[in-house]
Amino acid sequence: MESQEKFTDTLSYFGTCLSMLCGGTTSLFATYGSSFSEILGFTQYETNMVASLGDYAHYMSAPLFGYLSSRLGPTRIIQAAGVLMFCGYLGLSYAFQYLDAPKPSQKQSHYVASMSLLFALVGVGSKAAYMSSMATTASNFKHSRFSGIALGIPLSLYGLSTFVFSSVKARWFERDPTPSRYLTFMAFISAAAHLLAACFVLLKDTSQLAVAGAARRRAQSAAKSADAQQQQPDQDLPSAASSSEAIEMSETRRRRMTTTNSNDDLPPISDGGVDTAAATDAATGKRRSSLGTVTAAPQITPLAPANNDIAAPAAAREPPIFHRFRKDPTAWVLLLGLICFSGPGLAFVNNCGTMVRAMSHTSTLTEEQVGQYKDKIVATQSFFSFASRLAIGYFSDVWRTRLRLPRSGLLVASALLMIYAQTRAAQITRLDELYPLAVLIGVSMGSVFTLAPTITSETWGANNFGICWGIITLGPAVGGHICNLIFGFSWDEGLLRISARMGPETPQDRIICDNECFVPAFVTTTKIAFLSLFFFTAVLLMPRILVFCNYRRHL
Repeated sequence: MESQEKFTDTLSYFGTCLSMLCGGTTSLFATYGSSFSEILGFTQYETNMVASLGDYAHYMSAPLFGYLSSRLGPTRIIQAAGVLMFCGYLGLSYAFQYLDAPKPSQKQSHYVASMSLLFALVGVGSKAAYMSSMATTASNFKHSRFSGIALGIPLSLYGLSTFVFSSVKARWFERDPTPSRYLTFMAFISAAAHLLAACFVLLKDTSQLAVAGAARRRAQSAAKSADAQQQQPDQDLPSAASSSEAIEMSETRRRRMTTTNSNDDLPPISDGGVDTAAATDAATGKRRSSLGTVTAAPQITPLAPANNDIAAPAAAREPPIFHRFRKDPTAWVLLLGLICFSGPGLAFVNNCGTMVRAMSHTSTLTEEQVGQYKDKIVATQSFFSFASRLAIGYFSDVWRTRLRLPRSGLLVASALLMIYAQTRAAQITRLDELYPLAVLIGVSMGSVFTLAPTITSETWGANNFGICWGIITLGPAVGGHICNLIFGFSWDEGLLRISARMGPETPQDRIICDNECFVPAFVTTTKIAFLSLFFFTAVLLMPRILVFCNYRRHL
């Protein structure tokens, strides 16, 4: 029986990992994002608007799917994720295939709303898979010593997703003039993977498991005691039947005597129930003996009623998790820290393909080589995000259990790494400098998006993980939207400056952006990253601050 349960749990965990591996594909936008301007005529600001709205849909739907995962279970949510991603990718494929030649009269309406909606479906489906898988893993491993690594492996596969599918694109789809065929492939592979994963993912009922474990331990203890009794001599040990008879007879005699004595002591009962004097004595914890003296009644612990509403008054009930979470200052500083941290990181992740194209004009790379280089940068960022998620999951467990240090200290280190990466991005001058930049961004982003959900699960409980982490992940939506728009605005402003410098008679196809178009954006995002360092430090110090405030309040 235990081996069957272990096999089922293993299949469930593998199903979770499969869902996460095929769910984290929103970052693939960088591999085909430049096609929005090349094929559909989008400006960089409009392209970043599509990316930002997709990020909004991705992160804003987190509380909903966190709640639904705890109410409906992971199976239906993962199935819905596959359907949503299939519709989104297939719609994008159709758009690039049939909307690739806008008429001059339609130049101002570049189907921005339609493309944003389609990419939003991909983002919503990705977040549905993420929240259901993470809520299931957090609940199934909440009593494990290795909760950090248990959460870290699916999270690392979520980061590896972009690496896998960008490598597939570079190998088999790079020569296509449009990303239509590649997006069709993504539609079918996403649907198939999530529908398959939904067949195995299972949320354990921890209460039933605890009862079953206690019953199993009692049975093992009884078996050991029975074996010990069988090893004693027969003449010193009465048989089980005689023992049970003796116990039953003594229990019957005790009940008969107790009943006789208690009947003598009971006061007369009126039509309305127990006598008032008896009720008063019962309320004061005393009873009248047959001698007429008042003695203290034995303290008997009453059985808890089945209805919890009767057991606890409304005033003593614990408030819902949303209200407790909303009033917790730790939640607010963690949310603000994620806004200021993830915004600069997502600005690079969504626009690194555009940066490659801008920096490639000073190189000798062909058009196909530029596309492959772009895919390699995206894959590099994804791979190091995967590696850091896997490593930080294990290291944070050691950091927490053996060194007895708070996990939030690693958040501060990740913020410092993000500040250094943004400073490097603001000083970039060559194409080959994008590789170390992708490594830095990947490591810092992967670390924070492994630490933050683990801290959320430990702070507010695994049972509340879906709702709490869903609310906190609204931070990357806000931060990503702000920094993506900063990048798009900086790019379009740089393009206007270059156009004005070259003169109005210069053909539009000869006006090419370089690092001048995006360096001002990273100067701004560096300042935003400094704010994340402040808020993550506040997360680290918040337990001591709260203890100090409570101490001052009770003085």
